[in-house]
Amino acid sequence: MVLRLDDFFLAHGAATHERRELKPFHRVITGACEQWVSGSLPGERRNLAVCMPPRHGKTYIARDLISWALGLFSDSEWIYTSSSATLATAQTIAIKNAVSSDWYHKIYPHVGVLPGKGRQDYFTTPKGGSVYAVGVGGTITGFGAGKKRPGFGGGIVIDDPLQAQDAYSQAKREGCNTWYTQTLYSRRNSDDTPVLLIMQRLHEQDLVGYLLEHEPEMWHVLQIPVRDDSGNVLWPETFSEESANRLQQIDPFAFSAQYMQSPTPAGGAMFQRDKLHIIDAMPQGLVRCAIFVDSAMKEGEYNDYSVLTYAATDGQNCYILDIDRGRWSAPVLLDHAISFWDKHKPHRIHNSTRFLGLHIEDKSSGTGLIQTLRAQTAIPVIPVQRSRDKVSRVNDILPYVFSDRLHILRAPWTDALVSELCSFSPLMTHEHDDQVDTITDAIAVLLAPQGGLLAGADWS
Repeated sequence: MVLRLDDFFLAHGAATHERRELKPFHRVITGACEQWVSGSLPGERRNLAVCMPPRHGKTYIARDLISWALGLFSDSEWIYTSSSATLATAQTIAIKNAVSSDWYHKIYPHVGVLPGKGRQDYFTTPKGGSVYAVGVGGTITGFGAGKKRPGFGGGIVIDDPLQAQDAYSQAKREGCNTWYTQTLYSRRNSDDTPVLLIMQRLHEQDLVGYLLEHEPEMWHVLQIPVRDDSGNVLWPETFSEESANRLQQIDPFAFSAQYMQSPTPAGGAMFQRDKLHIIDAMPQGLVRCAIFVDSAMKEGEYNDYSVLTYAATDGQNCYILDIDRGRWSAPVLLDHAISFWDKHKPHRIHNSTRFLGLHIEDKSSGTGLIQTLRAQTAIPVIPVQRSRDKVSRVNDILPYVFSDRLHILRAPWTDALVSELCSFSPLMTHEHDDQVDTITDAIAVLLAPQGGLLAGADWS
């Protein structure tokens, strides 16, 4: 009989006389971890990020996941990493002790630990499996995760890669993110080797935020805020309602980030996450649609993005239905703009939605894009003149958002958009706001009183 991960977790506690319990949110996490191992995460994504509050069992789950999976795949190869080598090694020793124990051998008699390695940060199994511990920033020369084969062969587990006190250090945040991309990720023995990231959110540009910005299509993100949908704390014995209220009052930033998994910049967010409604299907009854463009011409890691947003309205609500976003040179941006137009232009024969044109800010790089599109295509380009600052424009459309009239289609780009909206700060302390510009324009044009000057226009 094959034990489920949550059953293994409880069996481990009973065998070692540890008091363990599984709350409903724990079972949600263990279920997602099982999907991660079996390759059945939603959207066929291979990597899993679990964002959950501190002291709610993340490390127990991470290390028991490896012990449990070694019982199913005794030749699987693992890398376990945490914010320091000391923490990563301590958890690897705990995994080794579990796998070499009598109670584990009764469940998985074919798995064990080979003697004689003489090191605490690494052990192997008789079937060719291994677990290697490394702290963020450490070297991993000679070690890898996963097997070169179809199906599961191990993975990388990242357990809280950044300490809470380092959240305000840009150098340490960027150091962690760079180490992941340049060192850790390259230690996968196969493109199929999955990564599990389990952590508390600390900052909009912590590792989860970084991954949502750069590769959202590769990650399934499971957010476990300390309060459930009914407003009750998840585990009162660990973090009470009184403690939650106290922390929320004295340090709303820490509470929002570490406990609610919704980091906001020091200036505070203007968009509220619970007012961004995610929908699973294209709505019916759309009457007007348009494309909104925020252009930037420089390519590179730290330059702004160019964004193309397709949005529509049914006369009451604004729907964000598609986004194309990247750091493109002028010729590449032109190609993306034309392709995006071809993808979404209404066809009068079978679509009665009025198309209100392709809106581009008539300034700097946007002016060049407007001129080129008008010279080379028949696309109806609408120059956008802006005389007011970005924060003022956002304030103008927030009443529509707070009235539950903004809806976002669930797609690979959704998480990155929501993250950017919720990070937008009136003090302009956020990293990026390119998508914010297009959402602001979309709501202003599509939901302006009486539909705005373009209500009767139709450039389909």
